[in-house]
Amino acid sequence: MSNETIGKYLLKLQEKTIDGQVSYDDVYKIGEDIGLVDKIQTDHIVEILLKDGHIDNDKENPKIRLTEINRGGL
Repeated sequence: MSNETIGKYLLKLQEKTIDGQVSYDDVYKIGEDIGLVDKIQTDHIVEILLKDGHIDNDKENPKIRLTEINRGGL
């Protein structure tokens, strides 16, 4: 997985965070928004971002949000 694709994914999630408000967004919808058609690719990106502490996830749904540290500048 390229760093560029991971960066695009994270940027798209940041764009969906309005006025620093926390919102959970569907992981696959964000993947589609940046041109990913394979759910496995999206799962891999989400796994990397979770591991690196950039996002939190809703364990009951396929939804994620930026962590507090990543929302700070928005």
